Amino acid sequence: MPEFVLPQGENEEPIAILVKMVKDGVLDPWNIDIADLTEKFLAELEARRAMSLRVSGLTIFYLSVLVRMKSELLDEPEPEEEYVDDFFEEGEDGEFSERALGPIELLEREIDRRIKRKDVRKRHTNLYELIKQLRLAEKSERRRIRRQRLIDSEDDLFSPDAEEVVGIAHEEKYEELAEEIYAFIARSSDARDVGVSIMEICAAFHWPLYMVYLPCLFLAQGGRVEIEQEEIFGDLWVVVTGSEEAGGA
Repeated sequence: MPEFVLPQGENEEPIAILVKMVKDGVLDPWNIDIADLTEKFLAELEARRAMSLRVSGLTIFYLSVLVRMKSELLDEPEPEEEYVDDFFEEGEDGEFSERALGPIELLEREIDRRIKRKDVRKRHTNLYELIKQLRLAEKSERRRIRRQRLIDSEDDLFSPDAEEVVGIAHEEKYEELAEEIYAFIARSSDARDVGVSIMEICAAFHWPLYMVYLPCLFLAQGGRVEIEQEEIFGDLWVVVTGSEEAGGA
């Protein structure tokens, strides 16, 4: 079995707990049972609480994600038992053969078998994939919180000063606007992770959506940012991917 290299971010409390489990031999990093891990992770937090050790909000959030993952696994229907259908023939030795099945029936049975095997495998994962899923859940939650903070200001996002709109539209200084927007995004601590929502940029500059979106497209075309959308008709998020250091334009 290849040596397991510890993932980045192991100093973050919830990741550190998982890494400690691996080092202590409690957790096999290559074959993690989600249901079993959830119980062990909860036991670790209870032990810390018993010792009056502080548990971070991020760790509690990771636990909630694990509990949800476990619940989803337990709610899945059990695979149906194997059965012999009427298309099978019984051979001389009493065993059943698939020779009586046509190619379509055989294909359907093989697809069904693979789906069942896939359902069984979903319960197990490795540490890298687990951390990836936990961080994606964290990223989604952080975006949800930021989106909630913007709700009160959304009514003003499409009511900019008319003079500003006309001036910007006629001059078409989209490259200059792109630099301004990039500088604003890069100052955010979430610039290269969660990113900054386009609605947040609109609120900061008091510009309508199209005046922010077009410069962001310039930045994306130049490879300096990526524009992400978690769901259709959902918020757009601008994430810095360029080589410039965060904080510089």
